[in-house]
Amino acid sequence: MKIALFLIGILLVAVIVLGFVTEKIPPARIGVKQVVLGPSKGIVEQDYFTGLVVGISGYHRWHLLPRQTHFLHFTESKGWRESKLARGIEDWQPAIQLRTRDGNTIGLDVTVTYKIKENEAYLILKDGLKDAYRERVRARVISTLREKLAELTSEDLQITNTRLQRASDTLDILTEELAVFHVVPENLFIRRVKFPSQYEIKLQEKQLLRQESQLEKALTEQAGVEKTVKTQTRRIAAEALAAEKTWDREIQEKRSEYQVLIAQINADAELYSQKTIAEGDAERDIAMARGNLALEKAGALRDELRNAALDSIGGRILLALQAVENLQIPEVTLNSDDPAVPLILDLSEMTQLMVGRRGLQPKTSGN
Repeated sequence: MKIALFLIGILLVAVIVLGFVTEKIPPARIGVKQVVLGPSKGIVEQDYFTGLVVGISGYHRWHLLPRQTHFLHFTESKGWRESKLARGIEDWQPAIQLRTRDGNTIGLDVTVTYKIKENEAYLILKDGLKDAYRERVRARVISTLREKLAELTSEDLQITNTRLQRASDTLDILTEELAVFHVVPENLFIRRVKFPSQYEIKLQEKQLLRQESQLEKALTEQAGVEKTVKTQTRRIAAEALAAEKTWDREIQEKRSEYQVLIAQINADAELYSQKTIAEGDAERDIAMARGNLALEKAGALRDELRNAALDSIGGRILLALQAVENLQIPEVTLNSDDPAVPLILDLSEMTQLMVGRRGLQPKTSGN
């Protein structure tokens, strides 16, 4: 328990010491440190940003300046009527009244945005401008706007590009002039130009005439463009028709060319087919003739070999046997008293009877 109390005590002391020797810079603020005691007292030449920084209470004094963009409005709108004083980064002032180069008195609604330059917030404190830099910036902006915008004529203010160019040039001049107050302008907007009532009426009539003139010019240009479009349309249609005819002719030529090629291919194919068939028929006939010749030669050889075989003893015996086998005797009268009558059932005897005994003997070379 004592240890816990001791730790809590140490923590409290640390928090107190930390709070005593540090300073918290809030978001969107620039901190400027001032030494109030000792030989080195004065403004520290450094800007401090969001976070904890070293700052001893009683020895240092802190000044906070806005880090955001400042808005300086010159207008007759509701914002000016509700707040006639600068509030933080918002500064509302009445519209700028000036006389143009052509003698018209006009009112301008203008907004200028600026911010403190990087790492120069401490210089504002050194120059003693902490509470006065907004007023100094405002006065210089009013003076410069009245001087530079008064160089324009009423006609110039009505031309957007001319008005924007003059605003850009004036912003460049303000960048140089406001540097002495350690701020830098970011944008300059001319939001509204108010002319006297009678001039507004004339201006509206003039603008109406200008718009009507521009409308007539636009209608003339439209008619010229429509004429050009119609001419181009007819030309394109004619070119398209000519191109179509050219394409049709080329397609027909290609079709005819391919048809000739196809006919030639078909004729060549037919000729090749007929030639191949004729050659095949000729080869077939030759092969058949050769086959028939071979068959006839084989038949002749067969007959020759058969005749040679039959001319031999075995062949004559075979012929005799076949003759005996094929012999048909419907009726036989035998004389048992004549021993010379052969026995029909004795094939050997019948063969000898039909062929003869000499025919069964082999031929000699002398016969």
